[in-house]
Amino acid sequence: MSSSRFPTVIAVTVLAVLLAMASQARAQQKELPEVTVLTAVNNMAFAAVWVAEELKYFEAEGVRAKVTPASGGPVCMSAVVGGSANFCASTSEGLVLAKLEGVPVMAIQAHNRALTLSVAVRKAIVDKLGLTRESPIEARLKALTQLTTIGATSPGAASEQIFKFLVTKAGGDPSKLKFVYLGGTELPTSLMNNVIDAFALSPPSAEVTEPSGKGYVLIPLGRGEVPELTDYPYEVLMVRPDYVEKNPKIATAVARAISRGGALFRTKPEAAKAALRNHRLFNAKALSDEVFNLALSMVADAMPSWGDMNAKGWQKVINFSIGSGIVKDPAKAPSAEEGVLWTNKYVGKGP
Repeated sequence: MSSSRFPTVIAVTVLAVLLAMASQARAQQKELPEVTVLTAVNNMAFAAVWVAEELKYFEAEGVRAKVTPASGGPVCMSAVVGGSANFCASTSEGLVLAKLEGVPVMAIQAHNRALTLSVAVRKAIVDKLGLTRESPIEARLKALTQLTTIGATSPGAASEQIFKFLVTKAGGDPSKLKFVYLGGTELPTSLMNNVIDAFALSPPSAEVTEPSGKGYVLIPLGRGEVPELTDYPYEVLMVRPDYVEKNPKIATAVARAISRGGALFRTKPEAAKAALRNHRLFNAKALSDEVFNLALSMVADAMPSWGDMNAKGWQKVINFSIGSGIVKDPAKAPSAEEGVLWTNKYVGKGP
């Protein structure tokens, strides 16, 4: 064989190897089990999920996950209970209520270590009171007792119950609060148009009101300023117990993938920020740099180093559920011990 043919032979060989590798990769991809993961909504409280999706952590852990925002926690949970979805990422107090109602669902991973709701108040009210985010938390909580009309997504939702809890903490009377129920998408606009005085949603829903000068995030709970709502598993991954018992490897893969997404905010915050910014929900077409950076600053501290949970944190969830009126009879509140509402059996302790 002449030396002039060597480059051609080598090129053909390399091409064949690359094609074989690509074919093998596609075959492996097809072999990955598919799962459906619903999130209650599409905000930054689920940043760990979005980063896991963007960086393909689900595939790295051995599953193909179809991640889809639902239209609220009840819809998300109902899909899991009914079997149309495998996993639901939603708020932990909803799981407490589900337990009281005998709904078969439990938490196997936590995305946050603090409640992530941002309390937005009309800027005119904040200015009149002379308050900022850096004012003492006691003064900011006291301001909530002076509000007239508060917007919430629906009766009994966390967006309503959080005001009852915080006003009680400030020494006010939660029975005097006036709520209007407008759904999540209408709350920012209603605040900016002076229809309501305040609302509470996870970033970036409250933060989008600031550039207009009409709204102001007075109490970003994700920063961990309220001890009762910090070291608190807020958004959690829920499953049916029978499904997770039959599919432990899949449960572990999904729980670990989301935990890796959250842990990245601790180990490599710039990489986590870049991944979140590249996600379809939070890229430059969806959010301005101003709103994205503000929203991220409100939620970044709530990201856990891993997604495992403990009884102390779940006791805070139960205490909030009682204090906000979600649990009507404290005597009927479930136990915070592992195995009742939650388990670390699948998420483990992390790398």
